[in-house]
Amino acid sequence: MAASGVQILYLHLRDDAHISIFDDLYQGVVAQVTSVASTQEAKSAAAAQSLLATQSFKAVQIVDAGIAWPKNKPLHKQLASYAQQGGTILFCCLFSSFVRPPNMDSLWSTFGLLWKNGDYHRTNFYLSQRVENVLDQDRTDRYSMKTNHPKNVPDESRIYVPLKQSRTQSAVFPAMSVDVRQTPAALHKYSGGW
Repeated sequence: MAASGVQILYLHLRDDAHISIFDDLYQGVVAQVTSVASTQEAKSAAAAQSLLATQSFKAVQIVDAGIAWPKNKPLHKQLASYAQQGGTILFCCLFSSFVRPPNMDSLWSTFGLLWKNGDYHRTNFYLSQRVENVLDQDRTDRYSMKTNHPKNVPDESRIYVPLKQSRTQSAVFPAMSVDVRQTPAALHKYSGGW
């Protein structure tokens, strides 16, 4: 555990099998985070609500799709309040691979976002010139990734974007053009937070 005062909350709201998948795939990422911050885990909505009510977190990392389940809607409002007060929420890791489209749309609406579930495919994405100055860390200018792509994300919030010449990448299906208005990664200002 890091000695810094920075605290990160990991939300694991799926079953133990998904937690095991997360542990296997993302142990390197977790090691990097824990080298610079203290971390806590919440494996239920009740635990997350209690931690958010009693502690101050620099960021909340939502690492699976359990947050989008209808039974966890009360937690959505608490997370929206956390972000409005300056908190940062990251929907990452296993979230986009396992979230169901209607649940995703409902989750975004809790935050007042007009985002909707988009396509799910692999293609090349390029760093958007609109956000180059926002990100002060080293970053890769181009990625090939398979993910769920939110649509209706404002241009200024889209971190990576496909280009007109981007095509789907699949060993099974023929290459097709992609919707250049969708993004695999967004950084969106939400009241006082992100």
